[in-house]
Amino acid sequence: MDNNSISVSKDSAIAYVDGSYNPKDQRFSYGVVFFTEDEELHFSRAFSHEELASMRNVAGEIMGAGEAMKQARERGIKYLTIYHDYEGIAKWCLGQWKTKKLWTAKYKAFYDEVSKSVNITFIKVKGHSNDRYNDLADALAKEALGI
Repeated sequence: MDNNSISVSKDSAIAYVDGSYNPKDQRFSYGVVFFTEDEELHFSRAFSHEELASMRNVAGEIMGAGEAMKQARERGIKYLTIYHDYEGIAKWCLGQWKTKKLWTAKYKAFYDEVSKSVNITFIKVKGHSNDRYNDLADALAKEALGI
């Protein structure tokens, strides 16, 4: 994909997702850059949750992917491509990794539910490699934490 232009059809969307973690206050966050045919939307949110915080930035990664799935379902999107830099985002959903923790199991269950109405494809990108939208998702996640 051309890193400077995004092409999305009427019934599809593209999302870049990333997570972040602040060890000082044990909060985590996500950043999502979400493209529809008409819009480029930005979503980010920080969380304080003791159990999830033990997963550090991975907690934000799964929350961001979940937000992208939620947005696609709410908008009636039929095809969603999620670009991510943490391999577990795809591997838990596709059954390539076991969901050994409660929150990875919840993430997989959410994917299973959403994927009944949204065809979801995962594409791994290298983090911190000047990928414009992955870097933007990372910046949104950090901004949500104030870092």
